[in-house]
Amino acid sequence: MDPASRRVPLDKRKRTETSCDRCKARKQKCDRLLDQDQCRYCQLHNIACTTTVPRKRRIYGSVEGVGSRITLLESLVKGLLPEANLSTIASLKETGKSLGIPLPQVDDGDAPTDEAEKPPADGEEDTAIQVIPDGQKQMQYVGPSSSFLFHLNLRRLLGNYSIFEFALFGNNAADQIFEISKTPGMSQTMNIMDRRGSSMTISDCGSPSDAVREIDGPVLETLMDAYFEVIHSDFPVLHENSFRESYEVWAASNTTSDPVWLCKVLCVLILARRVASIEIPEEAQKKWWTHVQTLLPSVLFSSNIYTVQALMLAALHLHNTNHRDACWNLTGTAVRVAHAIGLHREDIKQNQPRLAREHRKQVWWTLYAFEQMQVSSFDRPSAISHIASSVGVPNERILGTAGYYPPDYNKWYQKLQIILGSACKALNPGGNSSSVKPEDAYNRPLSPTAAILRDLDRWKDGLPTHLRLDAANSLAPAAQRPLLLLFIEYYYILVLITRSALLRRAVLSTQNPPEHAMQQALITVSETCIDAGKSLGQLLRKMDNIQKFNATTWFDIFFTVASALVLVLDIRVNQDRHGPNSESRTVLRDLAAIVTRHLGNPRVPGSMQALGKIVVEVNATAEQSGRTQLDTPTSAEAQMPPSSPAAMPTTPAPSVQYSPRTQIGTPSSIHNLLAYPVDPNMQPDPNAQYRGQLYDPQTWTQLSFMDDPTQNWQDWTWDDIETIVRR
Repeated sequence: MDPASRRVPLDKRKRTETSCDRCKARKQKCDRLLDQDQCRYCQLHNIACTTTVPRKRRIYGSVEGVGSRITLLESLVKGLLPEANLSTIASLKETGKSLGIPLPQVDDGDAPTDEAEKPPADGEEDTAIQVIPDGQKQMQYVGPSSSFLFHLNLRRLLGNYSIFEFALFGNNAADQIFEISKTPGMSQTMNIMDRRGSSMTISDCGSPSDAVREIDGPVLETLMDAYFEVIHSDFPVLHENSFRESYEVWAASNTTSDPVWLCKVLCVLILARRVASIEIPEEAQKKWWTHVQTLLPSVLFSSNIYTVQALMLAALHLHNTNHRDACWNLTGTAVRVAHAIGLHREDIKQNQPRLAREHRKQVWWTLYAFEQMQVSSFDRPSAISHIASSVGVPNERILGTAGYYPPDYNKWYQKLQIILGSACKALNPGGNSSSVKPEDAYNRPLSPTAAILRDLDRWKDGLPTHLRLDAANSLAPAAQRPLLLLFIEYYYILVLITRSALLRRAVLSTQNPPEHAMQQALITVSETCIDAGKSLGQLLRKMDNIQKFNATTWFDIFFTVASALVLVLDIRVNQDRHGPNSESRTVLRDLAAIVTRHLGNPRVPGSMQALGKIVVEVNATAEQSGRTQLDTPTSAEAQMPPSSPAAMPTTPAPSVQYSPRTQIGTPSSIHNLLAYPVDPNMQPDPNAQYRGQLYDPQTWTQLSFMDDPTQNWQDWTWDDIETIVRR
């Protein structure tokens, strides 16, 4: 600028043209003239007076205008790159780096502030750590958005709460003790059987190869057929033709096979036993699992795609048999091996045939989906750090899976898994860092949760006609279950991302505030959760009607629990509009009847038994509350009622003998939803202080991002929340 054109001459200028770094940091006026080398503060303290920090860019226009620009830019980026994670500055930088786009240097608004770096107050850090005891009396971490703590909060709300241990984290999976119920009246004969079972060694079972060869050919073929007919479509880890061909080659030879391949075969037999049309004794499964345990060390010391397959198959068995902690460990190991062999990158040049390359894609996306389901359940950090993967969609025709799925199914399934991964990251924005509060993720200009809801909306609107829910009845019977599962997971993600709002609303309803006192955003999001829970339950009911409900090897009962917990909260929140035959009560009653019928199957594994009891007991609670609603007002201190024939589902369960741990509908099982009562004779736990803080009534109310009764609701806003979630 020409000095002569200035309105204020330079000799009369009062404002500092450029402040030094020290004065900027102290947020004070930098008293320095143009002809001076140092400002007064730096000269007084004898420090270097330098200017290296760039000026802050001013934002012109209104805040609303800037927010609208951000929303439009996000929509444009999402349209070009649907899998991009735009929730944080770090994720934006990572996305740009993966695409090779140079980005300018910007301040990281997500960097911890001085306030976040302060040490926590007494007891504050311990309260943020959520640990629960497992079957081995070890402490396991579960995040604040986990399904377990959501269920725990619901039990607190209903006034039914007791100290317990987490049943789904069972005993050591390496122990070969026969699972015999430990009741006070256990006979001496059962004790002897228990000791014999615990002393069983690998020498009693022969070699793994002999264990497979001794199975009759027709029996083994029946088990393989059952695996690929029932389990493979849900968990496509193997390539059927290649697997059967390798088995025929092995059966025709007398050589000892690769331990990794043998581990896969044994896991296939273990999983198929639960869905096969023939009866296989449980002792055979125990024998096969003993061989798997001896083979796993050899599997862990190899790095190829067969290693990933073997680990995933073993992990699925552990997940279903009350060993979800061991399943988590094996799944994480499989992810590490997958990274080591480049499954997560399609651009790595592989001198492999086209079929092998397509199969690598299929294994990667199956592993990704399996791990993200566990992440959403436990609210733990994922082993897969970056959502935007370069792996494309596997070709269904080359893989020979066109008969299992509708056309383009894998493409839209992959997009939904990416949204699930984004939802898990949005629920746990700070990862495993206790310095980042969960509610901080919702105070940014662009809420990650609102972005997930928009992504789900775009995903559903973009579905082709043949993949919409209306087309399910016109599909072949084999393709109906995959399509229903696609929408079941869609509604599960909706429930996952919105159920904390419903829980918050239920907590406020116990305080009897007027409905208009609640923020409209809270009511809108909670109603979205209720609608998603109903739709989820209706799809599961339809799955059972077409006889495709899988209660033995997949997540069907887990999804049923997610729906049931939302439905009982809906009945609790909206008591005035729920009569005896309301939609929520009807769906919940039907789900309980479905689960009760399937729990009569002795092949249902332990994890599914424990989860299924939740649905039955929640329905019993809803039925009892419906009968007593007119006589006794509901209160948070009311105990959950004991199960009775009138409170049970109308469909009777088959007459099957259960052990005490698998009985349903008994008074003692009221406290056994996800947990079994702790033995009163158990020695004190040295980590009881963590549990005591978890059980503190003041702790659970802070688990949700909307559970602070003193918060400023105007700071929690989503862009056009009405149009986002109520379409």
